[in-house]
Order: sequence, then structure tokens, then C-alpha cells
Amino acid sequence: MKETILYGCKITDPDYMEEVLFAQKGYINKDQLLSHAKKWANENGYNRLRIAECNLHEKPNFIKSIKL
Repeated sequence: MKETILYGCKITDPDYMEEVLFAQKGYINKDQLLSHAKKWANENGYNRLRIAECNLHEKPNFIKSIKL
């Protein structure tokens, strides 16, 4: 099962201070989520939104996360 996670940073915080703003298992319409998230983020002082998906039934491949 896939899990969708929405991350965001406060306007004054550096990039590494991401916070989890929303997480849900199952199907999510990413376009709809992002449109609602942008509105909420503007009202609450967040920017730099990012959506990530992970499948908890697969083994993680950490090699993909290393930038050479």
C-alpha cells in the first residue's frame, strides 16, 4: 500500500527544517491535494511544499537517494 506524505517548510526556516503537513495511506489525487495545500500554506506561513510517495511493502533502495 502506498502512503502519500506532504512536506512543507515555514517561510523563515531553512530547507532542512521540513515538517510533515499531511500523510494518508491509499489513493490521493495529488493535484487536488497540492491546490488545497497551497491555499493552506499561504494562510499559515509555509512554502516549499513537496509531495512524496512511499510503498511500505517494498524494501527501500537507499542508493537512489545518494546524489553523486
